[in-house]
Amino acid sequence: MAIVMLASGCSVAVDGTARPAPGAAPRSLSGSTIRRVLLGKSALSRIVRQPLNIDPGFPPSFAGPESLPGDRSASPDDCIEVAVMLQQSAYRYRKVRSVAQETWRPESTTAAVVRVKEGVVDLPTPDDAGALFVTFTRQWQRCEGKTVPLTGGAFRLKAKVNEVHVEASVLAATTSIELDSPNQLLDDSLPVGRAIGVRDNCLIEVEVDFASMPDRTPRQLDDVDASALDIAQIMRDKIGALR
Repeated sequence: MAIVMLASGCSVAVDGTARPAPGAAPRSLSGSTIRRVLLGKSALSRIVRQPLNIDPGFPPSFAGPESLPGDRSASPDDCIEVAVMLQQSAYRYRKVRSVAQETWRPESTTAAVVRVKEGVVDLPTPDDAGALFVTFTRQWQRCEGKTVPLTGGAFRLKAKVNEVHVEASVLAATTSIELDSPNQLLDDSLPVGRAIGVRDNCLIEVEVDFASMPDRTPRQLDDVDASALDIAQIMRDKIGALR
């Protein structure tokens, strides 16, 4: 059954179509304006309920498609895009014009949230953004329950994809990051909330990394799922306000 999601300026259907919404004139953000879509310290700290600061190891970035991380030659159908945001392979052939990114870290070393990443991708038209959102939705749904190897770091890690769902033009999922090891003593996982939103000609990506939760409560599990989703939805609202 097709799921139809209304993104301001276009209606996006998971059956593969993207069309203008009735009575809505498509708009586009471009250039440095997309940096204003990113949430600041107070808004992000309020959403995750703890103080955050910009991570000096990853300064704010506004650049072209060359700033997207990862292997451009990797298969775009790979589930790595669910586990790691803004991958080159996911956006190749998509005429990306610019990308704005920020990374935040907690003030406290004992905080529940250990990192927040937010990004905005500027595509030429609302139709381009809507079509790519449909592609991501289908891809993430296929990745539900799968385990993805994470390469390029000092340790062998893997991520399991769970809880893929769509709410109000935002695609969300949770992943569990753990060491790729047969040693049962090393099976603690780090929960991560992921979200991709669409509005007008922009795609929004969010990642919220949590500290290990050996004895997770239902409230904590809800926080993992909701945090990235909430951030992405507020960023969508900012795009509407900037038009």
